[in-house]
Amino acid sequence: MMIKFSIDDDRSFHLRSAAIIQHNGRVLFQRPVDSENWFLPGGRVEHFESTEETLKRELIEEFNLQADHMKLCRVVEYFLEAENKKIQELGMHYLVEIPEHHTLKDYKDEFKGLEDGYIHRWIEINELDQYKIVPEFVVPQLQKLGDSSNVEHTVLAVVR
Repeated sequence: MMIKFSIDDDRSFHLRSAAIIQHNGRVLFQRPVDSENWFLPGGRVEHFESTEETLKRELIEEFNLQADHMKLCRVVEYFLEAENKKIQELGMHYLVEIPEHHTLKDYKDEFKGLEDGYIHRWIEINELDQYKIVPEFVVPQLQKLGDSSNVEHTVLAVVR
């Protein structure tokens, strides 16, 4: 059971784990096939599962990627008010290294992963502003990521 709950019809809470996967100046993103919103790969945490275990599970399910090297770099509290709904999300963002031989690095354009319903794409860091990437804090954080030897805590409230 995912750690997501509704407080009432218009308020909910989510616990999410996300991967920041970089290769040759690009970052991996995904979007639902029926949406133009791109976001970092990952998923909601299951009950009694750590956020790191969640991300490992999600990367296997989505890309058959065994992620052995990951490091927590961002803890994000995200508050979204949109269309008469209030969503609070706690996100754990990990830098993830992928093996040099993994076929994920070979894709040039949009591609499908193993899970139906999603499109994936490597996006150049200097072209992130050309895409609708959500949540809004992701682009500036990726542009200043650098070495990221410390964990950064972000709180962001957005009204749409």
